Amino acid sequence: MGSENEIDNILKNSSKAELIERLTEELKEFDKVIVVLIKDDDDSGKYASLVMTLGLEHTYEAYGMLEVAKQDLMEGEDE
Repeated sequence: MGSENEIDNILKNSSKAELIERLTEELKEFDKVIVVLIKDDDDSGKYASLVMTLGLEHTYEAYGMLEVAKQDLMEGEDE
């Protein structure tokens, strides 16, 4: 399993094709996914978002997963 820093580096420094390749590899082990896509609108300072899920039957599952992700992000803030 890759670390969160590896995923951050992929998002910051890699092409979309490399991201998809990495996700394909990680999905061999993991079976639930939440993807949040953000599109910045430079003119207005606002953004648009799109949330995509895989392997979730109920919305409440996503809430728990997002809380875990929030904690992981908070723990990694000092890195």
